[in-house]
Amino acid sequence: MDGGGHLCIIRRMYDRPERFLVFAGMRDEGAFLVEWISWYRMLGFEILIGVNDCTDRSPALLDAFAQAGWLRWFEHRPPEGTPPKQSAHRHAQRHPATAEADWLLICDVDEFLVLHRGDGTIASYLDDLGRDFLGVAFHWQCFGTGGWKRYRPGLVHRQFRRRGPSQRPANVMVKTLFRTPRRFERWSDHMPWAFDGEWDRGTNRIVDSEGRIIEQLLTGPHPIRYTDVSQVTHRYAQMNHYVLRSVEQFEAKRGTLSATAAKDRYTQAFFDARDRNGRRDLSALAHAAAFDRIHAEALALPGVARLHHLCCADLVARLCAHQGRAPQDDPRWHAEIAAAEAAD
Repeated sequence: MDGGGHLCIIRRMYDRPERFLVFAGMRDEGAFLVEWISWYRMLGFEILIGVNDCTDRSPALLDAFAQAGWLRWFEHRPPEGTPPKQSAHRHAQRHPATAEADWLLICDVDEFLVLHRGDGTIASYLDDLGRDFLGVAFHWQCFGTGGWKRYRPGLVHRQFRRRGPSQRPANVMVKTLFRTPRRFERWSDHMPWAFDGEWDRGTNRIVDSEGRIIEQLLTGPHPIRYTDVSQVTHRYAQMNHYVLRSVEQFEAKRGTLSATAAKDRYTQAFFDARDRNGRRDLSALAHAAAFDRIHAEALALPGVARLHHLCCADLVARLCAHQGRAPQDDPRWHAEIAAAEAAD
């Protein structure tokens, strides 16, 4: 407190700009890479991506981005019996990018961090919130299908604009931006653990996106993945989670194992709990001009537009295969092939 009884927030002074890194492990997500990469570049993150066993052209697309200096990426082969995400995290922990990062966020290609404080960048958000903590946990904001039955190429964060109430069970999970990633022995999709220091109420604590201490971390097991429903907050930030996208895309997931726990979670109950569409949410469009500029820059990089359209065609082919159809019978496939040829 200062002499007037006001809370003083202590901010660390840096002799260089802070480096924010986002890491994602993924497979066959090439159709969504350009949007996701552009989004996190807009927020001020450096980007690291790990892929495994891809059947689409995402490795070639990642190479194009890497040659332009937009990101770093690696391939890994999960040992038999090891969920792909665990393998990806282990490789990422050894990557030079994580040693260079001051802050790390682990999230997926269907997750878009939306900030309601600052100028739309992560540094500005922390300028407002403060930096006297070890990490900040962002609650999911799960979006429904919004009436979209079939996949259509385009920007996910603009196609899917409908969700349910904020405080509901589907949103209790968090994704954590945490400081000094190498001080944690283990990482998970939601929060790191095995910290080499002491969890306490000082700077070694995790707060929610409003800056409130997450009390479970002071006394409970580590890591935590979620809070109580009553603690869900999207007041200052939200992690938009487009886990369903269209009905057609979700149907293709049925019966597949999750990359995190190797469990069959894509059930009807899973779908019903997340396909809530009662509220319109346009918060992801708050910085549309900044995003559009970066997205256009991405598509102008050598080879990116062509490979993007080929990855979209690959996705259409996978959806067709799931339905027992040939991609040549689908107008979407022909449109993406034509767009790729036009981009050459």
